[in-house]
Amino acid sequence: MAPHERIIALDALRVIAAFIVLAQHFRLVFELHWPEWLRKGVFDSKAAVMLFFVLSGYVLALSLRSKVPSFTAYVKFGIRRIMRLYPVYWAALLLALIVLWSVQQRGSGQVTGLPAWFLDGSGLQWKQWFLQSTLVAPGMKSDFALPTVWTLMTEAKISMVFPLLAWVILRSPSWIAGTVVAALVLGSAWLDRHVVGTAAFLGMFGLGTFLCRVPSTFWSKLNHAIWGCLLLLGLVLYASISWRYVMPSIWLGYYLCGFGSLIIIAGTIHWPPMRFVLTRLQDYLKVDLSYSIYILHYPILVALKKLVGPAVSGSPVLAFIIATLTTLGLALFVHFVLEKPAIKLGQWITRPRPS
Repeated sequence: MAPHERIIALDALRVIAAFIVLAQHFRLVFELHWPEWLRKGVFDSKAAVMLFFVLSGYVLALSLRSKVPSFTAYVKFGIRRIMRLYPVYWAALLLALIVLWSVQQRGSGQVTGLPAWFLDGSGLQWKQWFLQSTLVAPGMKSDFALPTVWTLMTEAKISMVFPLLAWVILRSPSWIAGTVVAALVLGSAWLDRHVVGTAAFLGMFGLGTFLCRVPSTFWSKLNHAIWGCLLLLGLVLYASISWRYVMPSIWLGYYLCGFGSLIIIAGTIHWPPMRFVLTRLQDYLKVDLSYSIYILHYPILVALKKLVGPAVSGSPVLAFIIATLTTLGLALFVHFVLEKPAIKLGQWITRPRPS
């Protein structure tokens, strides 16, 4: 199976997860009361985020698998991650500044269902906007302007140590790699309490990285019946995150979801029927808009709720259609004008130079 085909299928999986987050945030911003089955389980937005983390671990590990560990390789990885994460994020942050400042000036009040801390303050609060632009600076508030930013903060911070983690998992004997991943998963609650919350998510990236070690021949031996049972188990584990608050630890819910995400990702890559469907979906979509959809949708929802008026807010179906189309249109624009050129620039900067 060609790596390109794998990535195409994973792009479609990311887009589905991004739309789940958009839909759930639409419900919160517009304060809608959806039935429980549309809010929890496979439609839980936190589950989609855990899938993003595990998938990031897998894809980033693929990019490092053939790289010899070195300081140069580490720097090049960092440059590519910066060009991947920051330009689109800065565009979303600028949009959020414009929208939230307009809401503040009009006195339209807080976004009750999914609040932005900026609206509780006065003035432009430039210091916090500067901290927001860094993703990693101490004092940056995750609920200041973009509620989705906490995931980017996690990605940015973990990117600082990810090459070291990936090289250990990819190049150590299997028992050492497995022990490292198990320690990060089982120690997540301790890391959250005694180190920092971000470190508790290292196990998610570790799970994705460990998936790179499993040979394709292992998955090719599984028949359709086994894959069906395995994916059913994956969906059950994935959906269990919705009951994390009634579990002994919320991290148990997070990592059960992480293991479910791992199975879903493995099916996307290695089970031909699932890979075929998602590849065809991505062929139809043409471009990967998952990141832009994920980070741009919140200010668009707020603008529709607070600035456009009751004509839209009073019709949830119309509001959802407008929000989705606007987000898609802006995501397409950002992808071609900013995201794709930035990724290519990162690849150009880090390409091998002739001796």
